[in-house]
Amino acid sequence: MITKKDIILTEAASPEIGLPEAEPVLPKELYQARLEKVLEAMRNRNLDYLMQYADREHFSNFDYLTGFDPRFEEGLLVLSAQGKAFCLLGNECFNLHEYSKIPTEGILYQAFSLPNQPIDKLQDLTEIFKQIGIKENDKIGMSGWKLMYPRYGEKDMFDVPAYLVEAAKKAAGKENVDNVTDLFIHPAYGVRIINTADDIAYYEFGAAYAAQTLMDAMEYVKPGMTELEVSCQMHFGGIPLSCHPLAISGNRCDMGLVSPTTKRIELGEAFNCSVGLRGGLSCRTGFMAETAEDLPEGAKDYVEEVAAPYYATVVNWYEKIGLGESCGELFDMVRTTYPKETYGWKLNPGHYVSTEEWLSSPIYEGSDIRIKSGMCFQMDIIPYPPKPYAGANCEDGIAIADEALRAELKEKYPQVYERIEKRRKYMTDVLHIKIKPEILPLSNLAASYRPLFLAKNQVLAVR
Repeated sequence: MITKKDIILTEAASPEIGLPEAEPVLPKELYQARLEKVLEAMRNRNLDYLMQYADREHFSNFDYLTGFDPRFEEGLLVLSAQGKAFCLLGNECFNLHEYSKIPTEGILYQAFSLPNQPIDKLQDLTEIFKQIGIKENDKIGMSGWKLMYPRYGEKDMFDVPAYLVEAAKKAAGKENVDNVTDLFIHPAYGVRIINTADDIAYYEFGAAYAAQTLMDAMEYVKPGMTELEVSCQMHFGGIPLSCHPLAISGNRCDMGLVSPTTKRIELGEAFNCSVGLRGGLSCRTGFMAETAEDLPEGAKDYVEEVAAPYYATVVNWYEKIGLGESCGELFDMVRTTYPKETYGWKLNPGHYVSTEEWLSSPIYEGSDIRIKSGMCFQMDIIPYPPKPYAGANCEDGIAIADEALRAELKEKYPQVYERIEKRRKYMTDVLHIKIKPEILPLSNLAASYRPLFLAKNQVLAVR
């Protein structure tokens, strides 16, 4: 097991990987296969209808079948057990149903529009459901975007607007509507947790651009600049975000996911920056410093006492994860080698990544889930050490692929595979991380961590 004594700060240039020239287009056959997976899951639960709600922030389960999101409006996909699909959309997104990746019948539901838009054709929602074919005693599964607590699969708690649930209950009977979001995202059996070669290539596109834009910002940043000025160097164009971009400094790092401001970044301050695009997020946290002399009093040993033990755990995470590994044991490894009581991490140390930044996480205490080919993970361990230390973060995404999936990816997407091989080589030859053959880094920054942002050619590595 790697410890902080095995970690050194070494001279190394940033990885030169390159960016995808063309965004992979998910084939029609993939969406048909997804539909069959969902219909099979519906049959296993004796569901007559599945309703999937979406809004701007929570679209991924909806997008999984339709291939689009309702942007600033809302949407509802209603799927019958026979595979007939209906798409309820507002005024501005209504025409999108024509571009759905599975055949859908569009239904204008103006209440999904923005406030004070026309409602001259507004229909009663219960009547819409009845016209679709829903009748008394039909069993309906209502899906939102997250698993409800205190236990997974809680059937009578919903994270969708109450009026949707009430209309469904009026149409089918109040005892016949259950929360089935777990059908999509449960960390053990959700239909979305296993990805194909096409999915992995699609996610690699977003992950690569997210990492490269973050690298551009890190090369640009220096004391005296404003947070906003640095964030303007994140040139990801119009690629859809999965998370708010960050470029924050000083005490504002304690605020979490806040937007950049015109605050000026000072020498010796904590600094955090991240970019999340659909497919992957890259995040880095450290000090705006070049040497220990730039660090605040009481934190001169930041690299040795915070960054090095953190990075040792990151290395252990990358070296342990792999086919057949226990997610519960992965959690125990992090907890044992990097105690949360000392370093203050709170979230599960890693999670699934997809078109949303956090799909769900199998890495929790007591988890009996084992890692399978096709899973995509985010290395996501976020410590909160005591002041005056800054935090540490070296967050990126990977795919898990057995030999057959790797061969398919290489055949169908040779340029994607070439970039993955370059990232693997950087991790093994430069950073000396012993990753398994099934680990496919999706980020151009995978495991490259510069804890002192102004020491631009110094990264942590295994001795």
